[in-house]
Amino acid sequence: MKNNSQQNKTALMKATDLLALQEQSSKVLKKKLAARKYGEEEIDAAIDKLKKYNYINDEETCRRQFENFYSAGKLSVRQICVKLIQRGFDSDFVKKLVPDDTDEHELTAATIALEKKFRREKFGGDSREKMKFKNKMWSFDTEIINSAVENFLSDFDGN
Repeated sequence: MKNNSQQNKTALMKATDLLALQEQSSKVLKKKLAARKYGEEEIDAAIDKLKKYNYINDEETCRRQFENFYSAGKLSVRQICVKLIQRGFDSDFVKKLVPDDTDEHELTAATIALEKKFRREKFGGDSREKMKFKNKMWSFDTEIINSAVENFLSDFDGN
């Protein structure tokens, strides 16, 4: 049960609490405040104030998260875009962040996925895990998958 100080928090106070825990889009923040039964006007005022003082900047947050995912090299560009759109960022803006030449990144991400899967599973695993892996691999272009498999197998064979 909430104590009185938690019940009396304004939408702005709650929004700053949520932002202190994790950087997020204004869209997700609005949903979280609405789920906590704050009124639409109070939510909009809180979001506007946070934007005014640059505590929320969807474009910068999205750009930073894209760069973090991209530089980590574990996800395909398609997976990164889906993840960011699910986090409430504008799909058109997310797509503008994709570099023109992503072949090397995609090959690296596909290779990491293969290495992770086959090192952990040793070519086994339950059907749910296999389906999850197949879905992940479908996020890559066919040529990228073929190149990653060739690289993986040549390393595996010791060539």
